Amino acid sequence: MKGRFRLRHPNPKVEELGRVALFDHVPRRVLEVVAANVDEVRVPAGETLIREGHRNDAFWIVMEGEAEMSLGHRKRHIGPGEFFGATSMLDGRPAIGTVVSQTPIRAYVASADQFRALESDETVALRLFHYALERLREDLEST
Repeated sequence: MKGRFRLRHPNPKVEELGRVALFDHVPRRVLEVVAANVDEVRVPAGETLIREGHRNDAFWIVMEGEAEMSLGHRKRHIGPGEFFGATSMLDGRPAIGTVVSQTPIRAYVASADQFRALESDETVALRLFHYALERLREDLEST
């Protein structure tokens, strides 16, 4: 029986991404695609991560820490398990808000090339569009 069964070693990044609402109930193979296309970064408090009106070249998934997004006069809290940068990455237009780290942050980040690989997966693309539309609705309802 030796060699007949292949043991799967847990990938901590895959396991952690599986606990993010964006990837809730997605197949493991999709989580593996996501894990292969994001890099872990650590950012100190007070860093501007995305600036309104400027080109955005990163999609962020916050794993630890807190950030704040300013959309005009409105503020939105971003905490563990939440993400930002998807809208401007999806439509290629300048960022609609500014995001600043409020505490040190540990996040998974996809560059523009990595994001293209993510959105080429139908499951991930549908999830991103769903959440982008949900946020748009929330923003419209709060005005």
